[in-house]
Amino acid sequence: MIVVGLTGGIGAGKSTVSKLLAERGAAIVDADKIARELQDPGTPVLAAMAERFGGGIINDDGTLNRAAVAEIVFSDKQALKDLNGIVHPAMQAEIQRQIDQNVDTDRLVVLDFPLLGENPRKGLAATIVVDIPYELAVQRVVEQRGMDEVDARNRVSSQMDREDRLKIATHMVDNTGDLVDLVAAVDRLWDELIVLPATVPAQAGGPAEEPANEIDRSGEAVWIFGYGSLVGPESMARTIGRVAVHKVDFFQADLAGYGRRWNYGVMHFAGQWKREDGVDIVDGTIVALGVVESADETVNGVVAAVTGDELGNLDRRERYYDRVDVTDLITVLDDDGGTVDGVVYTYVPRLASIVAYETARDNGTAGIRRSYWDQVDAAFAAFSTEQVERYRASTPDPDIPVVDVLAARER
Repeated sequence: MIVVGLTGGIGAGKSTVSKLLAERGAAIVDADKIARELQDPGTPVLAAMAERFGGGIINDDGTLNRAAVAEIVFSDKQALKDLNGIVHPAMQAEIQRQIDQNVDTDRLVVLDFPLLGENPRKGLAATIVVDIPYELAVQRVVEQRGMDEVDARNRVSSQMDREDRLKIATHMVDNTGDLVDLVAAVDRLWDELIVLPATVPAQAGGPAEEPANEIDRSGEAVWIFGYGSLVGPESMARTIGRVAVHKVDFFQADLAGYGRRWNYGVMHFAGQWKREDGVDIVDGTIVALGVVESADETVNGVVAAVTGDELGNLDRRERYYDRVDVTDLITVLDDDGGTVDGVVYTYVPRLASIVAYETARDNGTAGIRRSYWDQVDAAFAAFSTEQVERYRASTPDPDIPVVDVLAARER
């Protein structure tokens, strides 16, 4: 197989080029299609998006309200960055799976990825950029997608600059003309691509896909035991900024001497929801999982190796928890995991967070966000039926309701 990348800004006509290549026999790995499927109702990705952007992005039938997401992220660069951090780790895994399906063929495999410039992928035989000028892109978005000009400019401006995108190109397709011109350009491109050297499969030790941001193993390793949302690779990736790989630097594990509890009042967020008795909660306390010392209990979860910078990111995220050393209490469960080398930490809720939960519980203003509840359940289920059953059995039923948070804001 020959693996190439295809990218281009909104309005450039990348999807048309992708279809023309498919007509000529290419296998298309469509990142946008993968992203949509990962955001189907009930998926961990959709749950994480609702947690970050609020329940308003979910339609009544449980599907994603893409227009609501677009309104949020395409005028706010930080929001767009957060969205990418949620979606991209799961996408990368599925992209690689689809590429690997062609590993024993001589096909041209086209990775159709609009954010290839922002997220480079190693080992590609070529990088194709479909290019048009900025003003033409705005014009086409207005005409073809029915946007007003302000929205169109926001969408075009939110992406990588045209000049920077062209810097990554090994092949450029100029789409300023009509369809006849584009077909001729793709014909020329096809002839150039099919004579490229075959891509060396990643599993054969070639450069097709190397771990991004590989951990520096010099000195003592640091590991984090996750027992809630951090069990999910997507949630871990959003926090540390890279994908932790199962059975490489991410292992199933047990923590002895601690018990899991719904006891951590999220102090920096206020939620809004409606209780079953009809009461509107407008300043509710969202409750998440914590652990407490308990000699007779064991908590299942994961251990992940992290760098110093990544540990700092975790400390900021878990700023209302205490980080405690649990090295001697950890057992790695994966058959080939063995024992972890170095110190293992976990995060235990501080007293103030527990008091916040108890106060809100007693006032009837505490709730567990349903998206968080589903996200943790799905994270364990992704490993095995046994692990999700252990999680459920070792986690006491909450004494507060699981609620659909309609909106969340910083306190």
